[in-house]
Amino acid sequence: MPFSKKIEDVIANFRGLPRTVTASSRKPPVPLEELMGLLQEKYKLEQPSPERVIVENWALIFGNKLAGRCNPVRILEGKTLVVSVTNQTLRSELTFMKRSILKKVQQLEHCKEISNLVVRS
Repeated sequence: MPFSKKIEDVIANFRGLPRTVTASSRKPPVPLEELMGLLQEKYKLEQPSPERVIVENWALIFGNKLAGRCNPVRILEGKTLVVSVTNQTLRSELTFMKRSILKKVQQLEHCKEISNLVVRS
């Protein structure tokens, strides 16, 4: 059974053997600031997104009572907000409130395209 490089290095260290040398292990480490800049650029972390706007306004959308009992999971295909809830009763309650929740979401900036709500428990 082949092991990952990390596990092989742990076993080699335990046995007193030298670590595996690969092309990536010979490269100098990248400074954290440079790496963070690359990640922000690659994943567009500084740009506004529907996901970020929804998370920031979660209590406004669901109210303080419900906001702590449900969580955003993801936005599918840019149009469907998936919400996870703690139990079936809350799932039914949010299903009845679907239209009003969607109206609140669509009023948020960058969230106009969201047209469906899926509640999972």
